[in-house]
Amino acid sequence: MNGELYRRLLTERYGPLDRLETERFPPAVDQAESVTGTSEEQWRRQVRDLATRYGWRLQYHTADSRRSDPGWPDEVFGHLGQRRTLFVEFKTDTGRMRPAQYEWLTHLADSGFEVTVWRPRDLPTVLRVLGPPRQRAALPPNFRRPTR
Repeated sequence: MNGELYRRLLTERYGPLDRLETERFPPAVDQAESVTGTSEEQWRRQVRDLATRYGWRLQYHTADSRRSDPGWPDEVFGHLGQRRTLFVEFKTDTGRMRPAQYEWLTHLADSGFEVTVWRPRDLPTVLRVLGPPRQRAALPPNFRRPTR
């Protein structure tokens, strides 16, 4: 089917395509001011909402980490269409990592998974990883690997 005909059929059925794209992929507005100073839980919920908007349908968060083994990442996202799994540790802009968290994140990254630590100041990177540009997540350059 030719591309122009396809676009016309989509427009007839769903309305203007630019509106569709905006609904499917929300614009990457500069929200840095709105997320600085938020708690870790507020930040996690904001990113979870963004992930949902960008099609990351599989999401896992341990409800009560006090009953879990220490160090497991805060959230695991799965995108069926992209065949990607993303492990994320959330921190406030001043939050500190615990040794068990370093150990788990290092192990997962060394095993080939997409692993990252996201802070509110990382919002532009979050949007690039979760959204259409599909940048691969990575640990921050200053990530301290545990000694063996």
